[in-house]
Formats: sequence, structure tokens, C-alpha cells
Amino acid sequence: MRLIKMFGLAALAAVVAMAFVGASSAMAEEDTVICLEDSESLKCPEEQEVEHVHFSTLEGTPGLLLSSVNVLCKEVLFLGLPLELGKPLVVHGHFTYTGCHTFSGSGCTVTEVSTDALLLILKLALEEAEVAGHGEVLVECAGLHCVYKGEGLAGEAQGSLGSGATVIEEQEVKKVSGLLCPKVSKLHLTMHPLEKLYIRS
Repeated sequence: MRLIKMFGLAALAAVVAMAFVGASSAMAEEDTVICLEDSESLKCPEEQEVEHVHFSTLEGTPGLLLSSVNVLCKEVLFLGLPLELGKPLVVHGHFTYTGCHTFSGSGCTVTEVSTDALLLILKLALEEAEVAGHGEVLVECAGLHCVYKGEGLAGEAQGSLGSGATVIEEQEVKKVSGLLCPKVSKLHLTMHPLEKLYIRS
């Protein structure tokens, strides 16, 4: 069963990686590594490679899903494990959403329903990377029961020598199922690591 899951994740990662077709060939020659220390070398020492990543939205910058029914979540968390080093680095994990409601104040529940959420991180320059994501969420609020899928969600990330933020803006997520659900919504999400992390090779 685990082998089947790993094959499934690898295939999914290959699909999401298509978002990086336009990346520079020079950068594509180096693996992307998330490092725990600001090494003087551009290479991350093996013992400093992260074993897991933990990102969160900050107070005052909720996650937003904008459509004819606008939803905000006060806190969005992502906990992930590197699946494999590479070009890009593949991280699989899970999102959790709390404090969600519509702009009018109606309570909502947002739940990840995909087996795994995938993030692919490709170093473009020192402390800069391109990020792509994939996953499905169930949004329940104001009588709606809607499943949305994000494929190849494109964003940008900076290491802790920069802003430290991973930002996804104006990215479309499409309806998978549900009645009276907006066909397309746009995701806005800014997350920060819970510890200092550096983008290296």
C-alpha cells in the first residue's frame, strides 16, 4: 500500500512540476534544498537539511478564497516532509484551516480532502524560489458544500535573509463537485515558516 502511495505521489509531483517548464536551465541543474542555517557556502551541509517544514499565516493576513462567496480563514497551517531532493524539491504534507467564515460573518469549515497536499520548490536565485502546489479542499458554509482543486498553483518564496514568506496570489482553484458553488475561486495565501529557513542547493 505504501509503495502504491509513493508511486501516486511521484506521478502527481511530475504533473505539478510542469509549472516549472519556464525555469532557467542553469538553476535547474542544481537540487533545491531547504536549510536550517545561513551557511557561508551556497551549499547546505547535509546535517542542516530540514526534515520537516511548518508554515503558518500571520495574524492580520488570513488565507482568502475569493469568488461570489468570499471566504477567509484566520489561520492556515502547513506541515510537510520532503519527499525527495531534486529539481524541484518535492514536499508532501497537509494543510489545516481554522477560524473560517464568509465576509458577511457566516461560519465556515474548510477541510483538506486530498490524500496529500504537494508543494514543489525550485530555487531561482540565492534565497529565492518558485513554488507550485496541488491539493483539494472542501468548503462548507452558508448552505454550500463545495470541493475545489488547485493544480499547479504558482507562487514565490524567499528564505529568511529575505522576507521569509511564501506567497500565492490570484491563483485559480476550480470546482470539483457541489451544487450552487462558484465554478472558479481565487486563492490568496501568505505563509511564514515557524523557524528560520534558508533556500540553498
